[in-house]
Amino acid sequence: MMKAKKRVLFYLLDGARPDVLSELLKEGHLPNLAQIKAEGGYREATTCFPSTTGPAYLPFLTGQFPGPMNIPGIRWFDKKAFKENRWSTAAVRTYCGPQASLFNTDMPSDRPTLLELMGESYNLYNMITRNVPDDHDLGKKGKSWLYLRAHFLKRHHPVDVQGHERIMQLLNSGKDLDFLFAVFPSVDWDSHYHHVRDHRTIAAYKIADNSLGEVRNLLEKKGWWEDTLFLLTSDHGLTPTHTHLDLASWMTDQGLKSLSHPILWTSNPKSAVMISGNSFGSIHLLNHPGGQPLNQQGLKDHFGAERIQSLLGEKAVDFAIYRGIKEKEYIVENGAGTATVFSDRQQFEYHPLTGDPLGLGDLHCNSPRAALEATFHREYPDAMVQISQLFESKRAGDLIISAKNGYDLRGTWEFPEHKGSHGSLRKEHMVVPMVCNQQGWADHATRTADLFPTLLKWMGKPIPENCGDALI
Repeated sequence: MMKAKKRVLFYLLDGARPDVLSELLKEGHLPNLAQIKAEGGYREATTCFPSTTGPAYLPFLTGQFPGPMNIPGIRWFDKKAFKENRWSTAAVRTYCGPQASLFNTDMPSDRPTLLELMGESYNLYNMITRNVPDDHDLGKKGKSWLYLRAHFLKRHHPVDVQGHERIMQLLNSGKDLDFLFAVFPSVDWDSHYHHVRDHRTIAAYKIADNSLGEVRNLLEKKGWWEDTLFLLTSDHGLTPTHTHLDLASWMTDQGLKSLSHPILWTSNPKSAVMISGNSFGSIHLLNHPGGQPLNQQGLKDHFGAERIQSLLGEKAVDFAIYRGIKEKEYIVENGAGTATVFSDRQQFEYHPLTGDPLGLGDLHCNSPRAALEATFHREYPDAMVQISQLFESKRAGDLIISAKNGYDLRGTWEFPEHKGSHGSLRKEHMVVPMVCNQQGWADHATRTADLFPTLLKWMGKPIPENCGDALI
């Protein structure tokens, strides 16, 4: 007897918060997802740092964190490339707009994606499209105009509605599939421009739920549903924002004239500031010879202890992170003092020095999994692993700033104004919901990177090296 064919249907509800999703499920507003939860299960997982769209897709689709993939933000800066040739196409990047297509070539070519590994794969609205044929990229046609209108007119829901229509067209076309990765972006957009619980944001959750209901009905009629793994999750959470600190302007006011998006033609810049999700900022100092990232001593020499303390004194700043003098050691600092993080990819240590800015106490974990278990329910979940992975990229910056909830780090050029932000290491940004229609999954603490090996194992495919642990 032939085994039934397995398929995977992956809904990425961009920006969905676990608490909001749970409230809507409890109140009966998401009946189709509630049925999935009852049949399969619900859990929460940690995403990556920065917790922002684009980089946070990498754990799902490649099993890798942003640092090792050298994509340390939705905007990034390469100091070495910039100093060699400031107009180099490899010097400055923003994936918010036309450069999103460069995500595919910016990724290391030897790291395959699920869309390349799972067989007959289809994509919807996800920027990672390497080797996906145009007719398998369901949202590509008309996407630029639709996204542009959504951004400036705040008409977000038509994007999700059209996305669902494209999925139904595929399923009704007579074509078969192995894997569909579908992004529903409106929860994120409405949370940014309105509020995480605004009626328009809630309506965006319902659009995804309605889509699931129609898709499930069709798959049941086809006889596919029972052997389809359906998964809905998110890439990050969001928190409401009431105050903006424009980090690039702050640097300029401090005498370190800053280059930042969209003003990239600034003459003789002394620094560059790249913001992701608006609650994550990377500062790159240009007022020194050479293109190397600076460590603790370099920051003292070229940024100055007084500037660091002044920045840490800003109400918007939760903490700063920078490279220590020792190899693979990182300093975390805020008004409560400093602590060190050490990692060699297997051993993870956190030691308070003059304070405990992350509130973790003294920790020593002998594996990435143990480091997650020890911090999963803390204010900064998976902090040791996420800090160390980020600094594996030289593009990560000389100084990383993570904002407090309620504040963000970009104001001058943010149109429309953001009223919700993400990107930080705080649990409200780092923890995402995960709903699945299949049972029998491991019950240990989960990262979104665990989905990469899990889906490949479900499909019986070879599993390349990755940062996750299969859940089945």
